Amino acid sequence: MPEVFTTKNRKKEFDKVFSEKIVSFFLSEGFERHTKTSKRLFKILGNGLSVFIFFEYKTFGYGYYDMTITYFDDEIGDVYNDQYLVIAKTKIQPIEGNNAEELNSSVDLWLKHVNSEIMPFIENHTTHKSILESDEFYISKTRENEIIQVLKKKSIKAH
Repeated sequence: MPEVFTTKNRKKEFDKVFSEKIVSFFLSEGFERHTKTSKRLFKILGNGLSVFIFFEYKTFGYGYYDMTITYFDDEIGDVYNDQYLVIAKTKIQPIEGNNAEELNSSVDLWLKHVNSEIMPFIENHTTHKSILESDEFYISKTRENEIIQVLKKKSIKAH
């Protein structure tokens, strides 16, 4: 029976599969790693628009890795000050496992899900106009008017 993770072992194993499997997959899709050690990947989409994928460990239950798709625009702000444009509402299955074997298996299934569901979602939302016309995004209520104005302005500019 495989050994159950300690916190240190889980982190070490996730770092390994993140680099070997997850980063490799996203690099092949045109993404880049934000920093050498971060769990953030991004892709520049043009016209000041970029999409980031954030990975975060959540301690609920046995613990799992969650992924968030967040779009940024140069006029609104950037990843460093957390001034995002929109966050995708799309449901993304978590990555979880109590040992190395389960974690690797979960990542393999997760990559299939990302390839069939998440990549097409991102490919369908690569412009300000496609984001503006979609109801699949959360927009911060405190900055909603500013964000919608930028989306409208850049939707018109693109044509």
